[in-house]
Amino acid sequence: MRRYLAVALVAACCVLTNAQDFNHYKTLLPQGLVPKDFTELSASKFATEVTNMSAARNKRDRRNKKKFYLESTFSLDEFLTSGNVLFNDDITLYTADVLAEILKPYPELQGKIRVYTVKSAIPNAFTTNNGIIFVNLGLLARLESEAQLAFVLAHEVVHYQKKHVINRYVTNIDIDRSKDYRKLSREAKMFAKSSFSKELEMEADLDGAEIYNKSVYTKDSIQNVFNVLKYADLPLGWVYFNKRYYESGKYIFPDTLVVRKVDPIQAIEDYNDTLYSHPNIRKRREAIAVKFHNAKGGKHFRLAKSIFEKNRKLARFELCRLYLLEHRYLDAILLATSLQEEEPTSVYLKQIIAKALYGLAKDKLNDHFDFKKSEWAGDPQRLGIFFERQSSYEVSVLAIRHLYKCLEEEPNNKEIAVMLNDVIRSLDKDAYDLEKKFLRNASDKEIADLRYPYTQHAFTGFKNNAAFFEILDKQIALADKEDNGNSFRKKKKRAKDKKLLNVDKVVVVNPMYKKIDTRKRQKMRHIESEKVLTQIDQKIWDAAGRLNMKADIINPNNLSSARVNVMQSNSILNDWIDEQMRFEDARVSPIYNEIIALADTYKTDHFVWMGEFTMTRKRRGKGFLIAGAIITPAMAPLFATMVATPKGATLYFALTFNVRTQALELVDVRTMNMRDTKSLLQSNIYYTLFQLKKVKQ
Repeated sequence: MRRYLAVALVAACCVLTNAQDFNHYKTLLPQGLVPKDFTELSASKFATEVTNMSAARNKRDRRNKKKFYLESTFSLDEFLTSGNVLFNDDITLYTADVLAEILKPYPELQGKIRVYTVKSAIPNAFTTNNGIIFVNLGLLARLESEAQLAFVLAHEVVHYQKKHVINRYVTNIDIDRSKDYRKLSREAKMFAKSSFSKELEMEADLDGAEIYNKSVYTKDSIQNVFNVLKYADLPLGWVYFNKRYYESGKYIFPDTLVVRKVDPIQAIEDYNDTLYSHPNIRKRREAIAVKFHNAKGGKHFRLAKSIFEKNRKLARFELCRLYLLEHRYLDAILLATSLQEEEPTSVYLKQIIAKALYGLAKDKLNDHFDFKKSEWAGDPQRLGIFFERQSSYEVSVLAIRHLYKCLEEEPNNKEIAVMLNDVIRSLDKDAYDLEKKFLRNASDKEIADLRYPYTQHAFTGFKNNAAFFEILDKQIALADKEDNGNSFRKKKKRAKDKKLLNVDKVVVVNPMYKKIDTRKRQKMRHIESEKVLTQIDQKIWDAAGRLNMKADIINPNNLSSARVNVMQSNSILNDWIDEQMRFEDARVSPIYNEIIALADTYKTDHFVWMGEFTMTRKRRGKGFLIAGAIITPAMAPLFATMVATPKGATLYFALTFNVRTQALELVDVRTMNMRDTKSLLQSNIYYTLFQLKKVKQ
């Protein structure tokens, strides 16, 4: 009970000190002390799991369970340190409070189960074998009440309570390898796995309902959860589409851009679930209804309804940001315009829409726009078709208009300014005489013979038209200058100069290390790899010290409970690097301001992602080596060494970004036909930093 009072106290403090301003929203980050789940070494967790392992039926069963604990422990910790998991934030604290409520009748489970929020748009929740429940933002954003969240958590509690995760793993191994299933086809094995998984899910539903029905929550919310799941694959948004939202004055879109008839919103409950991991929704509804048809009463909200709605709004605001990072620009526009009904003056939402339009413009200009009409229905489909029917020119003009309107509200917003400049230059390269295609004042005479006549009115309604056209003309001039200066010789010269970086400080982000030994039954050497990761910080500092460089290291694999700043930085940097890798064309990150703030904090623009993969395998051709030793006795010692030494290969990589310019300034990738050693890894790190430090003589 004390634990839950403490959680509630922390939650209250968090609300008081970190109250969100939805007008200038700031993304959720990990807060407070870093939980033990994140700081304890995986090897230690694995040892505890093996010690506490339940009795096995036979030697094979014990071996499979031990393998499960090894693989699941290390893969889970990789996920925990990925930057995608939040802790001690508002949403997680609220979700933990709901979990505490449903666990009141189960003192034996209190303290064993923890909950964290995952930065994922997928409407899902899942559980680990060691008692961690993860709830995705995409699910929290769609729920309609606290009671629905309570049932989701109760369902996940059963997965832990009944050891479903390990049972599913062991059963799947048996299906793949045991004699009992040996004669089955691949399809039959998949069916067997699916059937067993559905049994576990149905058990989690029914037993979860038992847990849920002992709580204070209303009994009819279980069926409502299935309504949420039924429409989970559809875009999240509820506002009626109207093109007038984007218009003003004489800037009016042609009616031909708006489709009159759209596909109706449908969702099938009784779909074919033969190879699914979950029973279809109709089966789940009916099973619950049969067992609990007399259950009545209860509350939709244990705490105030406003607290639930505040946390759901947080999840939805976070989804806007996630959609931008995933380049799901239509989803971002749909959700942001919907949220404007609740927060009509929110600068954040206006900027989400402007940044999404920027992304759509870049997609259109680079032939990346991909609208799948079949995945949308109702008014969301009308929104998608509206942008599908526009040319790259039209969307770019709309993006420029919205970006500048945002810049008028926040003149010092670097992110918006850089996006505005970029889309103007990109459009100028795609359109001839761009500066002559727009009216500079509403009183000017209309321009004739334009392909898209309405677009000439796009920039006449600003507070200061002259200031806008000063930016437009400047960026067009810069774009023209870039085009005129792009000779092969100058490109080659710039590429050469680019390597002469003279970097004085770097930040190494989440270094990786993987060791594989194909000679072993357990090929991935997790424990040995982790040991190297815990020592890699010192190798980086040693290499930097020899070069008179400074190095900060964001290594969530080597963490103390007090270093929440490492997890916060890692969260933002993980989002940034994932988004950078999505497309080859250059575009400004939607979290540019966040990454620049990090650069200012660490006092460097250069961030390095590095890692090493090393593999040891059996040496082939031993017979030839032995024969060589017999034929050439003088060379026998050498041949004997070669026979005894296994073959090895090592891949090392390091990517260095200038986060302020978003340029990938150094790609250092090397393959070596040798096993990794302490000196080899040290040498590789040193050479990367040497290239960054190298100055022109």
